[in-house]
Order: sequence, then structure tokens, then C-alpha cells
Amino acid sequence: MFTRQRAAPSDGGDRPAMQDVLDEEMKNKQIINDLENEIQLLEQRLKQFRDDGKQPQDVTSPLPSLESVTKEIHELEQLVKENEILSGVTISETSHSVLEQGTASSLRQHSISGEAGGMQFKLQYDVCEYFDKTQAGKPNAEVTTLDMDVRDDMVALLKPHLYSVATELNVRDLFQLMSSYGRWIEDRERAINHFATTFPELVQRVDANDEAHNISIVMVDPKHDVKFHITWGLRVLAMRSVVPDLQLQVEAYPEVIARDKKGVLESAPEVFQMMLKKFGIESALHMLVKLLDEP
Repeated sequence: MFTRQRAAPSDGGDRPAMQDVLDEEMKNKQIINDLENEIQLLEQRLKQFRDDGKQPQDVTSPLPSLESVTKEIHELEQLVKENEILSGVTISETSHSVLEQGTASSLRQHSISGEAGGMQFKLQYDVCEYFDKTQAGKPNAEVTTLDMDVRDDMVALLKPHLYSVATELNVRDLFQLMSSYGRWIEDRERAINHFATTFPELVQRVDANDEAHNISIVMVDPKHDVKFHITWGLRVLAMRSVVPDLQLQVEAYPEVIARDKKGVLESAPEVFQMMLKKFGIESALHMLVKLLDEP
């Protein structure tokens, strides 16, 4: 659970970034909810019509047909699904309440829960809306506080970036972090499990007993008493995108290193980085396995 962060004073501008990110999906979900209510009303009036054998007396305006409402719901649901695919974010529940209401401003608290990159999250934030539009430079609304509840391992590995996002109240970056972090976990699990299963005599999976649940690969060459320790880390790019960062360390007895006249073991970490850049992660790991498996 992340502690609440308070926004820095705003220097004016448009609506808060959080509202821009979530408006479209929340609006569609609200429209779907309203249309579903209309369907219930139509069904109730249809039942009354059938029971009475006449048109209900309380109908004051024509209602859309059941078929048209159902079609509109289907179209909006498709828009929501497309938005989830593009953003990687699925919002499962939203709610809000008014904390303070005055003549010049109001303070609302919003709660959102959902999934991003296969990871559950919960957000709670307060929005202050200003009704006086005459003051130049003053925003129409601004986010004042933000609570976020994300996975412990994500906090352990990405704490500085999460604090930065919370301080800036930038939910776009938060969703980007969660989505790309989820992909990083999936790629790591798939690759490590593949090599550990395919080459059980050479490759071992090592799970660290820490908050971050770090996982590394140990490649063993029993013929030459050499071990390759590969740490599957991460780094965060400028756009809050999480990407893999693999580092290789060589473990060998001093006499083995002494026999390495060509300096192959000493240069292995640097060569491994070149292999990663040129061939990608899985190809580079395959090359290491092939190297260890040679007689």
C-alpha cells in the first residue's frame, strides 16, 4: 500500500491527467449502465402493457426500442474492450463521493480498482473542482491527494519511480509502469522456465527470498568447474517503460581462471552484453548453454 501523496500547488492548466486517462472508459461504462437501466424500464413497461392489454398511462415520451438500446450497449462494450487492449488497463469498479461542497468549489473522492499488465491495483484520489471560471490561470479542477495499492514486489523494485509518479499525480505513468512491469514478469517467467525445463542438467532457476522476489539463472559446466550467474533485473526508460536488464557473473576456481590464457572467462560479462544487444535475450542464453554443453 502506498501512502498518500499531496499535490504540489498548481500553476494552472487543463483538467488533471487522471481525469483525462479515465474519462473515456468511465463514461462508456456509465452509458452502458444507464442503457441497462433503460432496458429494465422497457421490460417493466412491456410487462405492464401485456398485463393490462393497453399502453401504460404514465408514458409521456417515446422510449427507444429494446433492439436499438441493446445494439448501443454492444457497441459501447466493444469500445471499452478496444480501449482495454490498447491501454493494457482494465477498470473493474469505480465509485465517488462528495467530501465537501461549497459555493466556490467542491471536493470529491474517487476510488478505482482494476488490472494493469495482469496486476491488480486500487487507486483513491481526491479532486477539487472550482466553479469560478473568471480567474485567469486557475484550473477548473485538480487532483489534491492520491493513494495507490499495488503489489509488494513492484514497490520493492520500482519504489523511486512510484514515489515520483505519486508526487506528480501522473496516473498515465503509473499505468504504463504497471503494464510494462507485468510484461517484464511474464517474459522473465517464460524464458527462465523454458531453459530450466529444456536443459535441467545445465540450467537452474534460483528464487531469492526477498520482498522483490528476484529470480536468477545459474548455468553450470561440471566439466570445467565454471558457473554463470545471470541476474534478470530491470531498468526504467524515460517513458516509464520497464525493460529487462540482464547481468552475467562468472564463478570459477582460481586454478581454472589461471588456465584461461585467452581471458574468455574475464571477458564473458562484456561479451554477453554484446550478444544481448545483437541477438536478443533468448538467443544469447542459448549461446551460453551451447558454450557450456560443448565437450
